[in-house]
Amino acid sequence: MRRPNLILKAAILVLALSSTLLAQESSPAAKPAGPTVRLSLIVTDSKDKSLNAISKDDLRVLEDKVEQTVLSVEADVRPVDLGIAIDASGSFRRYLNPVIEGAKLMIVNREPKDEIFLERFISTDKIERLQDFTSDQKLLTGAVDSIYVEHGQSAVIDAVYIGAEYIAGHNRSLDRRKALVVFTDGEDRNSYYNIEKLLTLLHKERVQIFVVGLILDLQDQPTNITRAGNRERAIKLLTTLSEETGGRVFFPRDNAELGHSIAQIVHDLDGQFRITYQSSNAVKKDFRKVDVKLISPAGENRKLIVPRGYASP
Repeated sequence: MRRPNLILKAAILVLALSSTLLAQESSPAAKPAGPTVRLSLIVTDSKDKSLNAISKDDLRVLEDKVEQTVLSVEADVRPVDLGIAIDASGSFRRYLNPVIEGAKLMIVNREPKDEIFLERFISTDKIERLQDFTSDQKLLTGAVDSIYVEHGQSAVIDAVYIGAEYIAGHNRSLDRRKALVVFTDGEDRNSYYNIEKLLTLLHKERVQIFVVGLILDLQDQPTNITRAGNRERAIKLLTTLSEETGGRVFFPRDNAELGHSIAQIVHDLDGQFRITYQSSNAVKKDFRKVDVKLISPAGENRKLIVPRGYASP
């Protein structure tokens, strides 16, 4: 009587093993994880002043409209490789002295490990580095004092492109941030590069752009259609550069507002955050659009500033 029981047990064991193997074969393979993504994050209040507190539980991250897992949000204490680019074209003459004082304020308020370079620009053939990267305050302030105005058509896009390229090549360490502050009236008239090529570089190299846009007669009514068109194009260009890279743009109307703008940029450089999330996309090799939303009840009184996306490695 034992033999039939043994046969039955053997059959049950074979069926069990077969079911297990079939289940393993039919289950889908685990999808490979995408890159770990780290992006800058600035938080502002209802008065556009940057804040010093945020939690990962306050945030929701979407990459190409797909929700991602936020790993951490922390203060970004990395040193900064910072460029200061100053428009020295004739139309900028009236603003030059207060801008020079503003640039000095940024130099004085840098962190000890930050490095700064200074760029003066007019047209494409007149974009020059007055001072290479250094943390020497005396060298930097001396370079700022040497800036003078020349006639020529501003090449804003070229100036930002060349400055960002120099920043990107200076130090490839992930332990340093990259930023460029641009003082200009924003009227690009004679650039070799176009905005698409510039944004590709900025996304790839993760360079934050902060802009102080001293638009001529911004507070006045335009005197003619051409002038109004130039103003609108300048505002659009400068706003695009900052929004795409997670920086900020200011349009001060007088010296008091200029000082406020510079103080905000100094605070932003020193007081921003770094958001880290695990991308679920291991395949895409092109630009990835990122959207970060506030989900906390207090979110309506705050605004998040992050890059519009990043170039996949």
